[in-house]
Amino acid sequence: MKYFHTLLCCFLFTHDITAANNDTTRYLFLTSGEVSGKQLTWKNGENDYRYYYEFNDRGRGPAITQAILLNEKSAIIRNEITGVDYFKIPVHEIFYVQENKAFWKNNFENDSSDYKGQVYSEINGSPASVELLLKMMMASPSKQLEVLPAGTRSFEKLLEKEISNGDRKMIIQLIAISGFGGPPSYSWFTNEGNFFGGFDDWFSIVKEGFENTAGELLAIQKKYQQEFYTGLSKKITQVIPQGIAIKNVNLFNTVKGTVSPNSTVLLKNSMVEKVGTVSSVNIPASYQVIDGTGKFLMPGLWEMHGHFDPSTGPFMLAQGVTNLRDMGNNSSLVTFRDKINKDSILGPNITYISGFIDQAGPLAGPTGVLINNLEEGIKAIEDYKSKGYDQIKLYSSIRPEWVKPLAAKAHSLGMRVCGHIPAFMTAGQAIDAGFDEVTHINMFMLNFFGDTVDTRNMTRFQLIGQKGYTLDPKSNEVQAFIRKMKAKNISIDPTITTFEDMFIGLPGKPSHSYLPIMQYLPAEIKRTINAGSFIGAENEIEAYKDSYEMMKRMIKELYDNHITIVSGTDGGIVQHELEEYSDLGIPNAEILRMSTIIPAKLCGKEKQLGSIETGKIANMILVEGNPLQNMQDIRKIFLTIKEGKVYSPKDIYAAFGWKYYY
Repeated sequence: MKYFHTLLCCFLFTHDITAANNDTTRYLFLTSGEVSGKQLTWKNGENDYRYYYEFNDRGRGPAITQAILLNEKSAIIRNEITGVDYFKIPVHEIFYVQENKAFWKNNFENDSSDYKGQVYSEINGSPASVELLLKMMMASPSKQLEVLPAGTRSFEKLLEKEISNGDRKMIIQLIAISGFGGPPSYSWFTNEGNFFGGFDDWFSIVKEGFENTAGELLAIQKKYQQEFYTGLSKKITQVIPQGIAIKNVNLFNTVKGTVSPNSTVLLKNSMVEKVGTVSSVNIPASYQVIDGTGKFLMPGLWEMHGHFDPSTGPFMLAQGVTNLRDMGNNSSLVTFRDKINKDSILGPNITYISGFIDQAGPLAGPTGVLINNLEEGIKAIEDYKSKGYDQIKLYSSIRPEWVKPLAAKAHSLGMRVCGHIPAFMTAGQAIDAGFDEVTHINMFMLNFFGDTVDTRNMTRFQLIGQKGYTLDPKSNEVQAFIRKMKAKNISIDPTITTFEDMFIGLPGKPSHSYLPIMQYLPAEIKRTINAGSFIGAENEIEAYKDSYEMMKRMIKELYDNHITIVSGTDGGIVQHELEEYSDLGIPNAEILRMSTIIPAKLCGKEKQLGSIETGKIANMILVEGNPLQNMQDIRKIFLTIKEGKVYSPKDIYAAFGWKYYY
């Protein structure tokens, strides 16, 4: 690759955002309707496009400058990106074409290919730079483009709409772009193909002056997204009204932690009708029989730290998740729950929901209710209760002195309290003030660094990465805190795999969550998980690695001291969370209980869920293997059954271009 490095030195060019001129197009980032960042686009010449964007997300957020050069055929021949990424890690990414060869370099790739008009799939590009991809696809006879390093992109125009900001009218169009290894990506463009905006429940970006259109355009966009997910649900969901018999299966008893071989389970409608041995259960002639020989039947998994979105719902089902505790979402959550129940979108049952509350300010959380005083917090809790919410999640900006009265109000209404430990408060103080659960293992470990830590920003990650390894699980201080948790019956939601990527996810090394299935993934997904999410400096790699190991040791210490641990990921793969617990030496039978019956009990749902027993809801997974012997077998899900409806993980993955593992 010496040739590449020589050319790279020749083609580096600088980005100067001060070069933006009167033709600059300005955009605003919106978080919960408030401005949280900006984007600028301009041209330094006929074919020289420039982009700059930055936004703030609780102290995180990128600041990126991008320059793109087109040739006379409007194909991208140079694309350079510099700045810092979402986690403030320096970025220098470059693609260029020289003598019919394409070259690209980023923090984990340094490669080249014959150039035949392909477009480079940028990692840290501006949201608006998608406009150039769209224009190239529109000009292509096939209406799609080959992508480097691999894959294709295609688009579909969904509608045109006239909008107005009061002074100016404009025709814009909604475009769906596919080829990312997941659902289509939706953005709005002018009729000339210039970027107008992209909208989401949490974060949006829109052309400055047209902020008033964000709500309306998001609602329109959601209708088309809904059509996609409804079509997928109709294709995937198998309803078998005559009844189902799973015969000759190894049945896991979550109450006892044992397996009953040669079992038969009858399902009728949404319920478990009968459970027994093959010889004791008569299968009605009309029932559809599933041969469970050599397979392992257990209750469906619980994802105890999720933030539901329709794009993730299908994947959770494919990963065996039948029940979700949502840990903070917007007002659409109840609508999502109803749509899942009506089979209009795919996803686990949203079984337990958290009302998210944070104090308003520049580092506030991106969803839920933002309060300015204690009275508003009390009212928010009352409102959440009236809407059927189960618990309250307090976030990092909440004033420490507000925690006790807020927790008392929630408890008076029969609601649990959990969340981030507020800034300048320890976990021990939060528990004394009324927390019922510690959310994230880093929040547990921050307890031992005092009450001067600002948990609103990256410090809550970086401090543990830099110094977490110095803690001792057997120290008097740690043991005393664990005794306090035990005495107060405090549970913990570690989300260890969230920190795996941040603490040891180095560029060029596949994410451990995906490592066992790398060969089955679409090209774009493979590339994304090779990018790395390490948040430390280069000289901190060993410290972060040691701190991650200390996180795992702390979880094992909590388990050994009989603290209730529940299986959550905060957006990851719950199967891998269980694999990590197994690697700690926690018995596999206990891990399966931690992801089934124990969450059901914590949520007060053990009479309906958490075990496969007569009269309970038919939520279960049929596994090709034995996770009691090898926890990695929990990935080999043959069927997911939710309320008696059958879903094939293999079919779900195939709908997004994924292969399956067996």
